[in-house]
Amino acid sequence: MTPNDVNPMPSARQLFAATGAAAAAAALLLVVAVLPAEYGIDPTGIGNRLGLPALARTAAPPSRPAASTNAAGVDALRAQAVAAFGAQPGQSFDASAAVRSAAAPRTEAMTVMVPPGFGVEVKAQLAAGDTLVYHWSATGDVAVDMHGERPGAKDEFTSYLIDGARREDAGSFTAPFAGAHGWYWLNKGHQPIDVTISVTGFQTKLYVPGS
Repeated sequence: MTPNDVNPMPSARQLFAATGAAAAAAALLLVVAVLPAEYGIDPTGIGNRLGLPALARTAAPPSRPAASTNAAGVDALRAQAVAAFGAQPGQSFDASAAVRSAAAPRTEAMTVMVPPGFGVEVKAQLAAGDTLVYHWSATGDVAVDMHGERPGAKDEFTSYLIDGARREDAGSFTAPFAGAHGWYWLNKGHQPIDVTISVTGFQTKLYVPGS
């Protein structure tokens, strides 16, 4: 191949000119077609003559099922309030804050001994959305992992709270999925440690797995 057979490389001026032409074409397409068709904005009037704004008017708005569901719940709650008590000045509504349960809450407690160098689990069986309030205390520092496992899970679990050394904790918990949710305490010391836990909630049982 001779030098005459090779196409000459474009100069920097030619590259800048080509880039500018492409940018100008894109901007023109945006103003003339995209804005009228997508958003109903027609600064040049050309899109209107082509009927493009009609596309923006007929396009379906993005769905927001969560907001619409909450709005429906609020409307139903408002109607129930008016029917039961009449309209109350200053009253607002939040239909998502309270969740009813068919079962009554249970209070359960247990104490487990964690040997030196070993760990012990306590689990509560919960349905998705079920809530419990818990408190546990230990006679020494323990590492703790509060986590949950789906039914049939083998080595997969989801952690919620982790501490490397703790003697007490309390809080509330709402199960993000149905399964076993609870605590694993690890004794890194040289003496046995007792852990006492109490829960009140909608768990079907509080138990030590494998026992």
